[in-house]
Amino acid sequence: MRATAIFSDIDGTLLNTEHQVTPRTRCAIEAVQAAGVPFVIVTARGVSGTYPLLDQQRIACTVVTYSGGVILDENRSVIHHHGLTRAQAQEVVDFAEAEGLDMTWSAYSFEDWVAPDRTDERLIAEEHIVMAQAREGTIASIERDEVQKILCLCTLGKTAEVERRLKERFPEFAIAISSETLIEVMPAGSSKAQAVRTLCDLWGIDPADALAFGDNYNDLPMLEAVGHGYLMANAPAELLERAPLVAPDNNHDGVASVLENLGLIQL
Repeated sequence: MRATAIFSDIDGTLLNTEHQVTPRTRCAIEAVQAAGVPFVIVTARGVSGTYPLLDQQRIACTVVTYSGGVILDENRSVIHHHGLTRAQAQEVVDFAEAEGLDMTWSAYSFEDWVAPDRTDERLIAEEHIVMAQAREGTIASIERDEVQKILCLCTLGKTAEVERRLKERFPEFAIAISSETLIEVMPAGSSKAQAVRTLCDLWGIDPADALAFGDNYNDLPMLEAVGHGYLMANAPAELLERAPLVAPDNNHDGVASVLENLGLIQL
């Protein structure tokens, strides 16, 4: 088959359950790039939580962070950005705290990552995964008047309820579950799918010829935006029931397996 670009989520997709990129998957990325096909990371992570992993794995590519809030080229220059205003972000935080939602929050503005309580175990767990640390602060302490994302770190089992409450209160924002304990709150129109379309337009690529890989609810629009969207076998059962294309799970090099089976690379 013909492939003009490959877009991939990180957590639960490129990374296994040990939060590592296996040698086989890293070799697959290198083989794709050597063939002249752009390989793009598309993640809900922030800038500071993405590049430590890429540096560790010696991966250099175009990166979509904040589910489309900031796009950076291979040289890490910003080529697109948008977000909530500080006032909008403050409104979300005030609502969550006033309603006593079973979560803590953190906010991202470009490379800045702010959280109200750095001792919260839910935040500490996220810091460990992304190999970065938030600074303790408030929305008002963010220097720029643009907040790409509010990350709601929920208590396990409470995520669906928190999502429901947020969507009822803020129908004007893009709100999506990205893991069993995480919810992303972003400006309307902010999505991985829109980021894919932005890059395809920039590069003169037909999305119908592109591939994408993801494992969760916030990945679905991206998988539907391309001609070949693969859901990982470790995705929630509800999503797998209606997925037209399924890749092996993230512990069995699902991304690399699909690329090999399609004849796009040879390892």
